[in-house]
Amino acid sequence: MTLESTAIGESENLAVALRTHLSETRFAFTGLTGEEATRRITRAVAGWAKESGWRSEGEAPMRYIDPPRSLDGGCRMYWSPPWSAYLDLRLMRGNGPPVAVEIDREERGTAVDKLRDEALRGCPALWIRWHGAVRAELPAGVARLHLPARSTRSPVRYSLSAVADTATVTFGEAVTAEAREDARHRDRRRMAGERHAATLRRTPGPIRCS
Repeated sequence: MTLESTAIGESENLAVALRTHLSETRFAFTGLTGEEATRRITRAVAGWAKESGWRSEGEAPMRYIDPPRSLDGGCRMYWSPPWSAYLDLRLMRGNGPPVAVEIDREERGTAVDKLRDEALRGCPALWIRWHGAVRAELPAGVARLHLPARSTRSPVRYSLSAVADTATVTFGEAVTAEAREDARHRDRRRMAGERHAATLRRTPGPIRCS
């Protein structure tokens, strides 16, 4: 089993570098809503990217590697995964592949799936999880920076003490060359399917209950 040279090492190194930046700048916040806290963290990551000489792109479009399937949801038809998705940030670097970044307060959602696919494509993948417990395992090629925010009730507000070594970095296994090649094959198959679908007459939209 051969490991890709760009597998997990770069994702881990970038997560550590971001933690160092947040620590040196004494990044913290107090009394923010969930949306406000996420925006504050997003701006901090974009600022780190700018200082590094990179360009950040918010709500960056991406595609899952596997093609979506039409599923019956009872009252409606839907695609899983959806045809299009977005990364919270994509950091464009002049000397390497772009960095995929997802920023989340909770475990729910599609962040892990998106970052898994970007890592399989050879891109460093960073998952910034703030507040709450974290998963024990991560997909191959993905690094996670956990910011241990605390919360109050009625109304719910979040605070984060100045980032230090308490912001832990964890990471999944290295991406194997075999997994990378399999992902390339599936990605090409998905792109061919999209090109074919674009030539077909459009079908009616989702079916919903009246």
